[in-house]
Amino acid sequence: MSYRVSMQEPTEASVQRIAIQQIEHAQAALRDREADPVTAIHALRQRCKKLRSLLRLVRPALGEKRYRRENRRFRDLARRVAGNRDDQVLVETFEHLMSLHEAELDRRRYTAIRRKLVVRRDATLAGDDTPDWEGLASALSEAREAVADWTLAAQGYAAVSGGWSASYVQVRDALGEARRLPSTATLHEWRKRVKYHRHQCELLRPLWPAAFKMRAQQAHRLSDLLGEDHDLAMLAIALDAEDMQRVDSARREALHELVERRREVLQGKAEALGRRLFAESPKALNKRVARYWKIARA
Repeated sequence: MSYRVSMQEPTEASVQRIAIQQIEHAQAALRDREADPVTAIHALRQRCKKLRSLLRLVRPALGEKRYRRENRRFRDLARRVAGNRDDQVLVETFEHLMSLHEAELDRRRYTAIRRKLVVRRDATLAGDDTPDWEGLASALSEAREAVADWTLAAQGYAAVSGGWSASYVQVRDALGEARRLPSTATLHEWRKRVKYHRHQCELLRPLWPAAFKMRAQQAHRLSDLLGEDHDLAMLAIALDAEDMQRVDSARREALHELVERRREVLQGKAEALGRRLFAESPKALNKRVARYWKIARA
């Protein structure tokens, strides 16, 4: 079965099954690391995000002590292979921005900037930060064994309602903070909460497949908008870095303007989508999903 709770098994069994499947997927990716280490790292990070979303969904029923231990486990696992993602995607971000404005600018004017970004990316990729593959494999094996202790104090919707509601409150609060102060930090925090919500919608999809599929897709779209905005923010910082000071300031300023124009568009789209997606009150949404669960069980 996939990344879904099942209406045909106890909730605790669903949670344990999903966790084991995600860990096994991560283990399989590590076994294939020699063929494609970048994909292996990406897969491990994605599985850790899904596992942390699952933990948040059942946090009250799992117990705070167990939740904190397991959440820290997967958070730290992901951090061990995080690297400096921002430097690695700077060139991709630059290229995408250029393609959006291809009809109105001469790319050759920005060759020097691109060259500097490539140098930065290559230096990061060549850095002495090869993952401890054996250590990661051992940590995943320990994580798999620990899943047997993921016992829940409640079953059915009672096992997930507290975590579902708390995550929804957090993503709404993060939206409000991002609207009040749309800084790189608040927008990035909102994006993290949106990702948790997206994965939890995937977990609850059997309750009403069409509705939760649509909600997960819209949350994914929102996460992409906020992700592109974050990458552009990192590009803007890179343009002011010491290694860029020899590049003509007028060209750097022109690229800054393109970045800000694109970020304004992205943030406008993200706010509009976010306000629709999270318009319902936490109490109303919780009651509605509880009814979905009851109907799905029947």
